[in-house]
Amino acid sequence: EAVAIALMNAYKNPVHEQILAKALKKAGFEFVSCSSILSQSIKILPRSQTAVINAYLSPIIHTYIQKIQSKLSDSASLSIMTSAGGLSNAKAFYPKDSLLSGPAGGIVGAATIAQNISVKKILTLDMGGTSTDTARWNGSFDLKAETQIAGLSLFNPGLAIETVAAGGGSICRFEDQQLKVGPESAGASPGPACYGAGGPLTITDVNLLLGKMVPENFSIPIHPKAAEEVLQKIQNKINNCSNIKYKKLELLKGFESIANEKMAEAIRSISISKGFNPKEYSLLVFGGAGGLHACQIASLLEMQQIILPY
Repeated sequence: EAVAIALMNAYKNPVHEQILAKALKKAGFEFVSCSSILSQSIKILPRSQTAVINAYLSPIIHTYIQKIQSKLSDSASLSIMTSAGGLSNAKAFYPKDSLLSGPAGGIVGAATIAQNISVKKILTLDMGGTSTDTARWNGSFDLKAETQIAGLSLFNPGLAIETVAAGGGSICRFEDQQLKVGPESAGASPGPACYGAGGPLTITDVNLLLGKMVPENFSIPIHPKAAEEVLQKIQNKINNCSNIKYKKLELLKGFESIANEKMAEAIRSISISKGFNPKEYSLLVFGGAGGLHACQIASLLEMQQIILPY
């Protein structure tokens, strides 16, 4: 269904890739990705991986885009957000450019909000269900030419985004004699324990049991008792392995602190490690769970202002 072509010297002379692509399309392959079109880099490995990833995504993304376009009028045009935070015409769009388009769109939106309220420097905190994304904006965006995903390098110009596996669905557990949060996530199914589908203890459950969430405000049924029960199991496990008897509140605060430190460390990696002081920035918070952790993360980083878009 899809083929990736990557020849050693195609960065200099793409003719042979083009000949192969033409022959493959003639043979009935609809989706053909040439490395020389996607990148002009001399590096064969990341150029090849870029072509493979683009080929892998092509049937899914192009089918999705075609379905959208089929419902539009002839005069309408469709643009797609890219990992670099810009818009690309759907006809000139490469699927590999979609990989981090969601987080990139969030950062562009955050920068727009900052400009609207005359704030010149922001660090973003986008906390969702499975992970947290963070980035820096000070009138311009940090960009990077290569993206690392699951051990693969691809040439995919994008915004410099730091991601950590700490989200509302991150699983909280006791393992190897210590409390751990993530990187595993309960996902949407079974989801957090409080969803009532037999899920594990997650950061969402921790926030619920700490009183930071109101069950009546949810559009789905929330089961605090289910969260209590899985917390009790962890408490029993710890108490059986230790001479110290921990209270439930101590465990909840422990899990909360671990998640906050993970997210604060992600922000440090895009600020302090690059010579920027987070104290000089405002923390602009979004994502489904961002507001529940904003104050504590800002405190860890000694940041003085939090922006929480209505």
